Order: sequence, then structure tokens, then C-alpha cells
Amino acid sequence: MSVPTGALPDLRHRTADRSAALPGGMNLNLPPVAQPGADFADPEPNPAEKPERRSGSFVALPKAELGLCAGMSVCLFVYMLYCALRFCLDHQHQLNVEDLGPGWTILGRRKDVHDPEWREWVKRMRMCTSFPLYYLGQAVLGAVTGKLWPKAKPPLYAVYGVSSLVVCLGWKPAAVVLIQAVLTFALSRLRRPALVWGVKVIVMATIFMEPGSTWHYNLVRSYSKYSIYMVALTLSCLREISFAMELSWETEPDPAGYSLLDLLSYNFYWPLLTSGPVINYSSFRQQRLSQVDSGQQNLPRVLWGLARLLFWFLLLDFSLHFFYIHAVCARMDILQQASVFSLYGLIYAQVQFFHVKYVVFYGLGSTLARLDGISSPPQPKCVATIYQFSDMWRSFDPGLYKWLVRYIYWPLGGSRSATFVFVYYWHGASHNLFVWAALQFLGVLLETLARRVMRLPAVREWEVRHLSAASSRRLRTFLNSWPFEALIISNLVFLTTPQVGALYVQKLGSPLAALQTAAVLFCIGQWTVEIRKQVPLT
Repeated sequence: MSVPTGALPDLRHRTADRSAALPGGMNLNLPPVAQPGADFADPEPNPAEKPERRSGSFVALPKAELGLCAGMSVCLFVYMLYCALRFCLDHQHQLNVEDLGPGWTILGRRKDVHDPEWREWVKRMRMCTSFPLYYLGQAVLGAVTGKLWPKAKPPLYAVYGVSSLVVCLGWKPAAVVLIQAVLTFALSRLRRPALVWGVKVIVMATIFMEPGSTWHYNLVRSYSKYSIYMVALTLSCLREISFAMELSWETEPDPAGYSLLDLLSYNFYWPLLTSGPVINYSSFRQQRLSQVDSGQQNLPRVLWGLARLLFWFLLLDFSLHFFYIHAVCARMDILQQASVFSLYGLIYAQVQFFHVKYVVFYGLGSTLARLDGISSPPQPKCVATIYQFSDMWRSFDPGLYKWLVRYIYWPLGGSRSATFVFVYYWHGASHNLFVWAALQFLGVLLETLARRVMRLPAVREWEVRHLSAASSRRLRTFLNSWPFEALIISNLVFLTTPQVGALYVQKLGSPLAALQTAAVLFCIGQWTVEIRKQVPLT
């Protein structure tokens, strides 16, 4: 899930850890927790008794079959990307001039600059700009303060974050973010979450709707600064809701760790302020209170993490000199000429680029936060290992996922619709996001319905009686290919437009193409199931 782009010219039960719940009402059956000493008290199984096989349980396929699926999957990935590459190169002369910008001098080629998020990120992270210095200053401030005056870290981080935002964007945008935080703190003292939510909904409406969006843009009058401002402002909404909700669940009248300074040091913590990922206040506060000066111990890990991010950064930017995936997908007349495997390759390249892009975006702040002993949510998992809607929601953006579960899904009694409505609204409430959210919601329902059908006693009994464990795995993987295809199309709508998604449905909806797509997804699915050790629809 991306940061909000719609404005751009794209628990109460505190003692229970419910972070494994899914907003779509998907797999909510958590494994039982073993009691202390249970492994000693349980009787050993009788080897003479044959354990009853459960339908849908994981079983390894024969090595020859698994090797065939893995080999075919690798070959399919390579061939799909080759077809996409040839298609992009063959039609580059038809692309719009503004979609191809100057590339690396050493390559002597123009590159795809149609993706505004990546284009602006590359601009601001060049060494000739001052933006990288803000991160360097944060690292130096943390190292010096940790040695000389550790208790001064929270107030200094708040001051540094606000000051950096003023220097980067100007005092007016920084003042808007600061006033929003102060207002949220005042409302949170009333311990009325509904009031905070109401104000935040209004704030987000001013961000994405006219005349509010124009007013915000006029504060900076620069597209590059506007993109940074919007990310900081919308992510601040999530952090401030987290702070207010956590305070409302406290039983003490004036609990420690919930002052205005605590909110400002949390909201304006620079490594996470302008890029994410979002981290819940409960986790941030706990880590801040329990941390020790671990900057030197974490330094080798941080340097290795930065080296990895630099590699992915260069690889992505290099790929745009040959794979014009964003520019091509913006031209319907060009897409209509694509073959089936070219479409496969363009889809895969789109989602893989999006995944690695957010590994870079989230990774920079998360890596530098380790210098302060702050562990952020895990980075997005590779989309090649995601085979279910539930995995997509849980694995791609774990920070946003945990936020949705903790502050919307559980407080509203497991409401799927409210969760999806907020995701749509927070991302910008545009037309293509509405279609994307609707397809995601329908995909979750389809997957949930298929899972419930497979759990019916009659179906389980038939499956155990007539199918081997390996055949059961094959059947479930094949049946899951249809919701998985819906997942792919919905994500394509998110990354492009509903028109592009409709074109893919039309071209891949013929009987031959549909059968071919099911075979491709089946091979990839078996490989993914083996990696994750989890059979779909269980």
C-alpha cells in the first residue's frame, strides 16, 4: 500500500496482542498458545496409531514435481520480463516525450519518468540537494546526544524535526503540521476517540478536496515540496490518531509518556516523518523508554542496510532506462498491441517495481532509526511470495496493517467495510482508488467465501476420503488462482487506471488466455506455497 497520493496532480483490550488479525475478516484462527510445561505433560503419541489427516494441511510435494514447478516458474518470470522488455523497446518511439527524461550519461539512454513518486524521490536524494543532509544531521544529533545527554533526546528530536521541516518546506507548511499535532493533543486529553476521529476526517477532507487541496499547494508552490508536505501531513494524521487512541485506553488520570513533548517527539521524529513507515505510538513509546545507547552496536548493521538500499535504488533507476513500464501503461493504444506474455511481464514488472520502491522509501528511515534503538515495522515482503489477499494485506505494509487492525478493525468489532473505507479515504479518495478498494473488498470476500466452503464438514470429509494430502494441496492452490488473479488486477488498477485493468481483463478473459493464466499462476502458486509452508484456503 502506498503513501497517500490522491492529492497529487496518486483495543480496548490492551493485554491481548491482536496484531495477527486481518482487516478483511480473513484467517482469524490463531494457533493455541502452549502452556508452560505442556510439552512435558503431554503423553507421547502411540506409534501404532495413525494420526488423522486434516484437509488442507501442508505436505511437501514430490521433489521432481516441485522442481518442475520451480523451474517453470523461473522460466516464466524470465520469459515474461523478456517479452515486456522487447515490447517496451519496440514501442518507445510511440511514447510521449514528457514521459521519457534524461538518463544516466554512461548509458546514453533516456529513462521512464512517468512515476511521480520515484521521479521526485530521485530528485530530492541527489547529493547536490540538501535533503540527504537532514538525515545526516539526525544521525549526528542522536550520536552526540546519546553520549552527552541521553535524556534530552525526545525534546531535541522534536525540535530537530520541526526545524528541518521549516528549512525544507518553509514555515507555513511546517506550522500546519505542528498546529495539527497541538490540536490533536488538546482533543486527546478529553479521552473521546470519536471527537479525535471526527476532526481527523475533516482534516483529511481539506487535504484531498477542493478548495483545501489548492490552499495546501499554495503554501509551497512547488510540486517537489508539495509531495513531501502531503506525505508528512497524512502520515501525521495516523500517528496522532495512534497517540490519542492509546491515551484514551489508559486507566490512570494522568499517565506518564503522554505529554505534548512526547507527541511532538513521536510525530516529528525525522527518519519516519517524510517517508514512513508508520509505527504505533505504543510500540514507539515502549522502545524509547527501554532503549539504551545502542548506536555504536547497530552501526555495522545500519551501514550494511544503507548499502543494500543503495543497491536497490540504483537497480530500480537503471531498470527504467529499458523497462518503460509506467509510460507504456499510460498509453491504451500501445497496450492494446501487447501479447499475453507481454501483459504478464508488464504486470509483474509493475508490482515488483512498486514493491522494491517502497523497500527503498521505508527502508531509509527504518534503517537510520536503528541508530536510536527504534525498530520499525518490517519492510514489504517480495510480491513473488504473496499468493493470497490475506498475505497481501498482512505482508506488504505491516505498519499500516497493524495500525488498521488496532485502531479501526478491533475497536469497531471486526468491521471490514470501515477498514476498507478508511484505506480508500486516506489514500486520496480518487476514482481509481475507489475501484481498487472495491476490488480488494470483493477479493477478500471471494477468498473468505472460498475458505469457508473448503471448511464445510461435508467438503472436508470428501477431500480427506477421495484426495491425498498432495492432491488436496494441488486442488486448493488451483482454486486460489482465481482470487489471486483478482488481486493482481486490483493492484494493477491501483498502480495505473481502471481502464488499464479493464483492458487486461478483456485480453486475458478469453478461454485460451484464461486457461493459460491459470496454468501460470498454478506453477507460481506451488512454488510460493512451498516457500511459505502454508496451503491456500485453509
